[in-house]
Amino acid sequence: MEEENKTNKEGEVDALKAKIAELENLVRQTADKGRLFNYDAARAERKPLRVKLSAYGGGIIVGWRTLKDELIKDPNTGRTIGESQEYEVLVDKNGETIPVQIKGYPAFSDARYTNRVEAEVVGKKEEYDGRTTFDVRLPDGRVIPLDSRFVN
Repeated sequence: MEEENKTNKEGEVDALKAKIAELENLVRQTADKGRLFNYDAARAERKPLRVKLSAYGGGIIVGWRTLKDELIKDPNTGRTIGESQEYEVLVDKNGETIPVQIKGYPAFSDARYTNRVEAEVVGKKEEYDGRTTFDVRLPDGRVIPLDSRFVN
């Protein structure tokens, strides 16, 4: 007799699960899509934000600035025939920031995009002037502050 009650209860539970699934499907089909999206987004599992950082010279690029950006003109025609650029890249090596000078945009682009490492964002700060700074956990475990302009 206990086994019959157990079997009946399992059958009732299965019937209730099927009814709940049917009702959920009905709600999803007839609900306002915007509200449904907001509901699902609020209950979605949060994954940590991952970003890509540039690895260069044995460290991580944490900033850069343009030192020189000049157009080269033909003295006879005045037409632009080239350009000359120079950049200063700040590389973080084991907690020490080292400035490295790079000549030419192709070399600068290679420094920024050739070697990329993935890092996890563990914190975010917004300054009063609108600038955002991320606290990023590097692959070696250190956490460094990094301006959002130098991420990805």
